[in-house]
Amino acid sequence: MNEIASSPQGADALDDETYAFLCDIIGRKATLTVIDLLDDDAPVRYRSFFPVGEMLIGLRFHDNDPSRLGMKTGNTLKIVEGRIVVEPRRDMMFTPPQVPHRSEHIYGFWHINDEQELAMNLRLGEQRRVTVLVEGFPKRGRRDRFAWFCTHCVNPLYIREVETGRVGLPGFYAVEEDAFKAFNDDVRLRTCGRCGAVHPVAYSIFTWNDTPEQKAARALA
Repeated sequence: MNEIASSPQGADALDDETYAFLCDIIGRKATLTVIDLLDDDAPVRYRSFFPVGEMLIGLRFHDNDPSRLGMKTGNTLKIVEGRIVVEPRRDMMFTPPQVPHRSEHIYGFWHINDEQELAMNLRLGEQRRVTVLVEGFPKRGRRDRFAWFCTHCVNPLYIREVETGRVGLPGFYAVEEDAFKAFNDDVRLRTCGRCGAVHPVAYSIFTWNDTPEQKAARALA
């Protein structure tokens, strides 16, 4: 497109600032991001989160055929008013900031996020479903927390925090792995000081990294 030297003139003409703004945005390089949910490599490529502009997008496939890298479907759990509650699965599910939440069999910790999250549940045929997760791209100051609470009395057990807006997703997963190791290696951290119940070991969304103990914990309801 040829560059226009100046804005059109007239009573209703654009002012110079608005004109410059419009010229700038039509001259930018745009990225068309298309995600094919039926691609064979989609479950691996988007298992983590994929940055798209000011958003992060992640896919969680649920499949009865383990050869297709689908995850076992479980309940979506939140801690509300001191109780663990099951959130009914709907087409769209919203999680406000700083609400502890987790998905059974998918990740074995409570995520506490400074960002709001949106989950959209889609059906891909009779045997396969996918959850599309959307949240804001982590900006400086945003923090994520990996927390554990007693499964019997909801007493707080352990927490680790990461400033995701500063260290990015690689730093997020590095702190997550370190938190898992600390929690899993010390039974005292996993033992409730109120009721004495011992929490199962923690696990991540990356099922192929599971130890035998993590695989057993993931199978629990």
